[in-house]
Amino acid sequence: MRILYLIIILLSAFPSFFAADEITADIFTETAGRGLLIRTNPPGAHVFIDGVERGLTPAAFENLRQGEYNIVIIKDGYKERRFNAALLNGSRLEVSIEMEEIRGFALITVYKEEGSPVYLSFEPHITVDTSGETISLSSDHRAILNLPSGYHTIKARAFGWEETSTAVLISEFVTSSADIVMKPAAFITGNASQSRKRFNPMNSNNLGLNEYRFEVSSPGTGNITILNHNETIVYSEQLPQFNTWIQNFTWNGRDNNGNPVPQGVYTVIVEASSSQTAEFIQIKMETEIDYSLNIYPLSLMSGLGGLVFAPVPDALPAGSFQLEAGLLYGYLSLPSEKLFTGFPFGIGLKVSLLKNLETSVFFNINPLPDTADWGITSSLKYSFLSGGLFNAAAGVFYTWAGEYGENPLSPGRGIGLYTPFSFVIIPQNISIILSPGVFWRGPLGIIPELLISAGVLYQGGWFNAAVSMRIEFNFSENISLKFLSAIEGRFYPSPSFLFFSAQAGLWTQGANTGGYGGISAGIIY
Repeated sequence: MRILYLIIILLSAFPSFFAADEITADIFTETAGRGLLIRTNPPGAHVFIDGVERGLTPAAFENLRQGEYNIVIIKDGYKERRFNAALLNGSRLEVSIEMEEIRGFALITVYKEEGSPVYLSFEPHITVDTSGETISLSSDHRAILNLPSGYHTIKARAFGWEETSTAVLISEFVTSSADIVMKPAAFITGNASQSRKRFNPMNSNNLGLNEYRFEVSSPGTGNITILNHNETIVYSEQLPQFNTWIQNFTWNGRDNNGNPVPQGVYTVIVEASSSQTAEFIQIKMETEIDYSLNIYPLSLMSGLGGLVFAPVPDALPAGSFQLEAGLLYGYLSLPSEKLFTGFPFGIGLKVSLLKNLETSVFFNINPLPDTADWGITSSLKYSFLSGGLFNAAAGVFYTWAGEYGENPLSPGRGIGLYTPFSFVIIPQNISIILSPGVFWRGPLGIIPELLISAGVLYQGGWFNAAVSMRIEFNFSENISLKFLSAIEGRFYPSPSFLFFSAQAGLWTQGANTGGYGGISAGIIY
């Protein structure tokens, strides 16, 4: 380590021994025209021509006469650059200068405060204001930093110790040094949070868990206790020893015997204490168990939340969202009766900000051999009956698209109303969906089309699968009845919030028929 320090000091004291005489990234080019153009990286440098300041880079000087000029370029924090420029008649000199940053070295040493407890682990790291990068220290708690010139704030942080900072001035030819002395931190807690205030333990994987987080300042221990509305303990757990700032634990909505707790509001109490005292600091949070919540991923590829060709009545719980992006391929039927072969893709978001009210938006792009077009679908759905064996909702959607931008899986451009129903025939597993609707095709549609959608959904522990279909009846024009169907599956592996899906389908309209496939991925929370 001493040898390394000596090398750093030599570099600082005698930089000319180790630095090149010029920067090879500089470029001088003659082009047709007249005058002088100067660029610098970074821009914003002051340009002096024969001792007179002429502006900031990039700078063009069209009226300079033929001859040789002395150029000086100055920018704060960078080394001064000097060169001569010879201008000839009938040519323009373009100069690109790579500015060299002025840097220096600092030796930072972090100490414990004298008299600090020997049992308290001391593993500090430092950060520099310019980069925010965390820098590890050597075994003797030192670091040599190569920094731009000027003042810098160096922060030292270690678990169990108060965060401390110091200012250091960096100069080009001087190795600065700074000592940081850290004091033991008092034991405190804070920043308590939970991933959900309401959850359903019967949802699969992560979606049936609630994560709690809090911070501590120094080593200690703690436990959690969960009480029902009668203040009876339903669950308790000893937490691991605290050896870092952020602590977390999860609760699956079950008691200590593994049984799901009844629906209601529960008080979550965290008691934490320092390793050296028996005095506990208490944190309280409230969590609601609600078995009517049903969070699981559905398709957004048709522009509506549900099965591919059948909207469902379920709405996301307030505060939840789903983001999905996907790609289709095949022989696809657009609502305008154009046949499409290619790779339509899109991205959609559905979110619930209020209880039982869900909104979604889907943006799609249709790439064609010689062009590309796009469309967008937005919808609003209110679930007025949920959480039982029979569920119902009402919704409205609007679709806009360019001439070739219609979503191949949607009814087309226009506005529609739909009223989805579902019947749960095997609780938590199989549902039958029926969703009648009407659709006014824009921009001149007066008589609405009738849309009849239906499907069957199976929900497993880590995946769901479905089949769906839609029949479109157009009464205003001599257009053949259109029938579309799809099979789909998606899985959401624990413990992430990611899901992956695949779908395939068939369509027919008059003498035309075709098939398609698609894949997508997303996040649900």
